[in-house]
Amino acid sequence: MRSFKGNTRILLVVIFVLSWASRLLWLTIPTRPRSNYNGSVFPKTSLRDLSSQKYVVISTSSKKYIDGESEAFNDAKIWQSKLNEHESIKTKFGIPRNNFSDIIKDFNISLYKDIDPNRFFLNVTKTHETSVNRNVPDTRPPECASVKFDILSLPVASIVIPLHNELWSTFERLINSVLKNSPKVLVHEIIIIDDLSDLEHLKAPLDKYVEQFDFMRIHRAQKRLGTMGSRVVGTKMAKGDVVVFLDSHDEVNVGWLEPLLHELSKNGTAIVQPSIDTVDAQTFEYLKFFQNNFRGHFKWSMAFSFVPIPPKQMAEIKAQPTKAFDTPAIVGCAFAVNREYFQDIGGLDTGMRTWGGEDVELSIRVWLCGGSMKISPCSHVAHIFKKGHPFKMDYSDLVYNNRRTAEMWLGDYRKYFYYFNAGFAKPPEPSDKFDIMDTVKKTFKCKDFRWLLENVYPELEVPPEGTTYFGNLRNDGSGKCFGTADSVVLRSYPLLVSAECSLYYKARNFALLENGHLMMNGKCIKVKNDFLIVAPCSVGMGKWKLEGKLLKYADGVHSKCAMQVSKNVNSEMIQVIKLISCNNINKTSEWEIGQKLFKS
Repeated sequence: MRSFKGNTRILLVVIFVLSWASRLLWLTIPTRPRSNYNGSVFPKTSLRDLSSQKYVVISTSSKKYIDGESEAFNDAKIWQSKLNEHESIKTKFGIPRNNFSDIIKDFNISLYKDIDPNRFFLNVTKTHETSVNRNVPDTRPPECASVKFDILSLPVASIVIPLHNELWSTFERLINSVLKNSPKVLVHEIIIIDDLSDLEHLKAPLDKYVEQFDFMRIHRAQKRLGTMGSRVVGTKMAKGDVVVFLDSHDEVNVGWLEPLLHELSKNGTAIVQPSIDTVDAQTFEYLKFFQNNFRGHFKWSMAFSFVPIPPKQMAEIKAQPTKAFDTPAIVGCAFAVNREYFQDIGGLDTGMRTWGGEDVELSIRVWLCGGSMKISPCSHVAHIFKKGHPFKMDYSDLVYNNRRTAEMWLGDYRKYFYYFNAGFAKPPEPSDKFDIMDTVKKTFKCKDFRWLLENVYPELEVPPEGTTYFGNLRNDGSGKCFGTADSVVLRSYPLLVSAECSLYYKARNFALLENGHLMMNGKCIKVKNDFLIVAPCSVGMGKWKLEGKLLKYADGVHSKCAMQVSKNVNSEMIQVIKLISCNNINKTSEWEIGQKLFKS
């Protein structure tokens, strides 16, 4: 495969068989110049598979498009539509002749040799009993089925799969799902990075399995790389326009690849995540998780999680359910990125240890340095979220990785990282270096973290100065969190009302300050007729304190405790907070406020 640089149109001449008489015609395949990380840098790697077909582009200068035996078409759109509808363009790889499990047995290795669930953190027997060539539910929004892609204009992908002591069934299920659901014309190669596995089936049997594919190769690491290190090695080996990273226990769904490549063909400085489904680690049922209603975010601890999408963005997504949407962060189990851009932006931080935290660091870096993070609703990939890891990893490694992120990108806001890490993370020593991304910062003129808070992720609230506790106000008795109501009825009477704790845009963050103020979203929690309301802060307010799990309020005359109660407001029963005598407490008088902030 030959790559040409520059901004001029690329001309490659290939031979195609054009007619039943086997006449040969030299043809020019148009590709776009490499510019702003958009487009393909070389023609489709699997166009050789079209050599027996009639529909081909013959000229980039005259813009004429013909088939092998008819008059020329001058209308490029008619031609392109005809070519993209041709069955050869849509051809998938299909299931291989030799199954991985059969090859393992040929080596006299038992398929059930390694079945300790405490080692693999999943139901080993169940995954082996589950078909490795199964059909899974199409979990995409229904509108996605009718979306048409100009396949020949899409960039081609190198799929990189880190592998360390993966069970044969979960790995084979991934490979088969990729082969069944990926157009040949869009996959340049599949690269497997074996990260020093010691399971027998991942040695000679895996080599034998890979030999049957001319587009698949395996790289054997000589030392333990970790997931991040394996992805770095795979990126260096990749030759495709786009690198798609998959974990070895993923499972891709129908139509998963085209939406990712389509988004990157439009926006070469984006990193695109599929919508993440789940495979239950015990039952191995394929479950729909994303329904265009979740995105990734991170907290001040730098911990990643999926959360419901805020209402304003949700309305935009409902209006365009097939359009990729912004996310503050992605998770590392599956994502796609332009290979050249990924290298220029710094790839993955090689200074991090083993696993964890790299996805948040990458997300922050890309946003601050002019790129964007997206989720594609029409691409679905399932992941097995295990309760543990089959490799050794100290919690201190994760804290170390998150500290690197804070030190490199949070600037003056990094103090909040230390506040929220419960004393585990300590500020670095003078000898510690965090300059690995300095060149990237200069080259891309990266913004400071305040820009991210103001333009991408305003939901990440900055605690007020003097905060001692910060986070959801949660009642132990009901399990509910509290915030302000959306209803018109309550806007003139701003009671604190209950909400599901997962709905972070309703269950708001509260800050308990050293001076006794209890605040939410820049306002103070006051008392009116013994009920808790939200109002502007003022002089002479009472003081709040958390004694054990009792939230107490003192106004200089009385001291009372907060309790969750029901209240009828305009014929609607709602859950609110009321002050009562501390002699009449029960389970609904017990509270938690996020977490305590540790300050050095």
